[in-house]
Amino acid sequence: MVGNDVGEDMIAESLGMKVFLLTDCLLNRENKDISVYPHGSFDELIQYIEALN
Repeated sequence: MVGNDVGEDMIAESLGMKVFLLTDCLLNRENKDISVYPHGSFDELIQYIEALN
């Protein structure tokens, strides 16, 4: 799951999905610690995906 909303998108991790939090246009209404998720810009997302193979 790739998303930019900490509260709504990262919940997918609790279902066993791999997640990546986009920090471009980040939504973090509850000021949660994002260091627990793989995260970064669009360019870093591409690198993350390439490293999965």
